[in-house]
Amino acid sequence: MTNVSALLGGWAAWQQAGYPVAGTGVPTPSPQAVAIEEMTVLGDPDAPVAIEEYSDFQCPYCRQHVLQTLPQIKKAYIETGLVRYVVKDFPLPSHPNATIAAEAARCAGAQGGYWPMHDLLFELQTQWSPLGPDLVVDTFVEYAGDLELDPIAYRQCLESGELGELVRLDVWEGEQTGVQGTPSFRINGELIRGAYTFETFQELIEAELKNTP
Repeated sequence: MTNVSALLGGWAAWQQAGYPVAGTGVPTPSPQAVAIEEMTVLGDPDAPVAIEEYSDFQCPYCRQHVLQTLPQIKKAYIETGLVRYVVKDFPLPSHPNATIAAEAARCAGAQGGYWPMHDLLFELQTQWSPLGPDLVVDTFVEYAGDLELDPIAYRQCLESGELGELVRLDVWEGEQTGVQGTPSFRINGELIRGAYTFETFQELIEAELKNTP
């Protein structure tokens, strides 16, 4: 297994392939964190097409993709077993609340609520994006309550930064494989950059399906 193919398989594949983790600047997630990482995956693990989305919760083009294009991909390809879809965090330095938002989604994942929080953060992006550090945490805790998560445990998770390692790992993986901005996608390993229409994704996915034995 090459280092790039191991990265595309996530941290577990990287470790199984024998590549270094400790002492190289690569975060080493805990078992709990690895389990939460798996919650960012949609679809059949044996699907012939794998899509990785590198996303920033504060990025307006990522919001456009999540609200307009992803539901169509989900209906046509993920729910039919043809696509395995993975979300990776790639918060940009120009977006001050993007990293804490990524951790907010992960902390919801600790209570089984990753996707509801993921979707809510994009839906309400303009509401929380301009807030300061304290207010944005309070706002995310309110969202957790709206989603019927335990707000006390959620705040503890968010304020401790305990799942920040997952965000840092995603950024590291993205940088190693050529990601520079958001949204970026890897479709069976091939990198494309930018928010595209469903029709464009459809063409790319169908081309991959034709090449599948």
